[in-house]
Amino acid sequence: MVPGTVGQLAILLVLVLPGVFYQAVRERLRGALASEQEPQNRLVRAIAASALLDTLYAVVAGPWLVRLLAGGGEGPVAGVLRQPRQAGLAALLLIVAVPSALAWAEAVWGRRRAGARYEPTPTAWDALFRDRGSCFVRVRLRSGLWVGGWLGSRSAVSAFPQPGDLYLQAQYRMGPDGRFLGRMPGTAGVYVRADDVEVLEVLLPPSAGADGGSDR
Repeated sequence: MVPGTVGQLAILLVLVLPGVFYQAVRERLRGALASEQEPQNRLVRAIAASALLDTLYAVVAGPWLVRLLAGGGEGPVAGVLRQPRQAGLAALLLIVAVPSALAWAEAVWGRRRAGARYEPTPTAWDALFRDRGSCFVRVRLRSGLWVGGWLGSRSAVSAFPQPGDLYLQAQYRMGPDGRFLGRMPGTAGVYVRADDVEVLEVLLPPSAGADGGSDR
């Protein structure tokens, strides 16, 4: 919902946005949590983080913030209207910079304490295809059938949190042992769901005389 009054806008800024920025930076650095995929869970966490940050702001700089907002007491935001640049700088600092810095510090501290390297890519499916160049892909389905094709510039791969699926722009005939037997005549591609996959293998094209962008 869009705030309809100055008071509602102030509540949004104070109660939600610091937590939103904290959560966004935290997910960027450490990856998304499965428990936060539901919108209501994300909202509750953002409000909780904002409440904690607002409490710290009140303890550290409460009187200054009151003077900045109220000004001479002529209105709830008289100070903001009188000193817009100072108010904007304070909002940038308290709503964006501090929550982002806190999330960054938490991520750095977590990496130092962790015994193993943490990969922020949420799933192995994303890690396999992230920044992947053109290549051949062959898949053994749960039914035992092999599917293979060319992953090129017109192909598509889903990303978390969407269900895993794969579109290969050109399909190839496959032998019973998974060998490529040649490109399907008139192929316009093949679609594979991750739920149907038992084994998936990525094969780089031959470097000698190969055109990585072709569909051969």
